[in-house]
Amino acid sequence: MDIHGLIKNKTSIRAYKTDPVPLETVQRILEAASMAPSWANRQCWRFIVVDTHVGKNIIGQASGQPKIIKACKDAPYVIVLCAYIRESGVKNGLEYFMFDCGLAMNNLVLAAEAEGLSTCIVGWFNEGAIRGLLNIPQEVAIVAFTPLGYADESKRLRKRKKLDEIVYYNRWGKNQN
Repeated sequence: MDIHGLIKNKTSIRAYKTDPVPLETVQRILEAASMAPSWANRQCWRFIVVDTHVGKNIIGQASGQPKIIKACKDAPYVIVLCAYIRESGVKNGLEYFMFDCGLAMNNLVLAAEAEGLSTCIVGWFNEGAIRGLLNIPQEVAIVAFTPLGYADESKRLRKRKKLDEIVYYNRWGKNQN
């Protein structure tokens, strides 16, 4: 499938099969994530691959969402995305580590899709539970996590806004015509 097909077909999956995924596949996905652009090519991101039952369960519980708890327990892996904040830039008071990590996570989910795997980016969670479980230093931000595995639910097409609602030409609010 080409990149346009991958983007159109990508949906967040909250039910996973327990079928194993080869570690080599996970490593290809992480390599794709690591190729994302970043502030001054500083690559502030770090990924933690969690495959233990206890670890996946605690991470899922940290979300407080029943479907995510089950997804993390069932998926063969949970990938936790972290960032060394100081390794990214600051401009006009804005820290760019979240942008850098967003680019890396987007590469990760598209690479997973290309491998026939599914993901669901989770950005709201009890940070303390995950930090303690994974021994993440205080100077490192925990940005997001995702279960990674084979979908155990049908993909639902996402409703998207029409381009003429979100794209302007030459100035704010001006449509192409």
